[in-house]
Amino acid sequence: MSAVSGWIVGVLGIIILSILVDLILPEGKTSGFIKNIFGYLIIIVIISPIFSFLTNSKFDLENIFKVDNVQIQDDFVSNVNRQMLDSIEKNIESECGDIGILNVEVGISADIFSSEVTIKQVSVDIKNVVIQGNLQHTNIKNKVVDIVLKNILVDKEQIVFYE
Repeated sequence: MSAVSGWIVGVLGIIILSILVDLILPEGKTSGFIKNIFGYLIIIVIISPIFSFLTNSKFDLENIFKVDNVQIQDDFVSNVNRQMLDSIEKNIESECGDIGILNVEVGISADIFSSEVTIKQVSVDIKNVVIQGNLQHTNIKNKVVDIVLKNILVDKEQIVFYE
């Protein structure tokens, strides 16, 4: 976003905020006081490039609206990635239950601290599996592998079964 468009967005944002506050506040002395404050804020936002011009010998419009680099917190990234993996695990377990393979427990081991999740291993616990329906004479592992591969992009070698 260019500096000018950033400035325009800032001006429009403070104007819209002041209109919303004006609509929400009831009439009275406090309302007039708050309207005056927002009026001053609008004036300050509009003339803020002039202050920067007067304080710097080199006037660069880009520096006026310069935003520091956005830093993503590791805790946030890991929490979002863990929630995504938990959702995938529950989805796989649910799909197994839908076809008649009950009590399957899925665990996904991955690097959740990077912005792009790298799955290391998918662990499938079938110790307590209960089979319902016509699946009694089918290979349960193949069915579970198909469901896992449908939900996650991994190699078959990354899927480990615990019996």
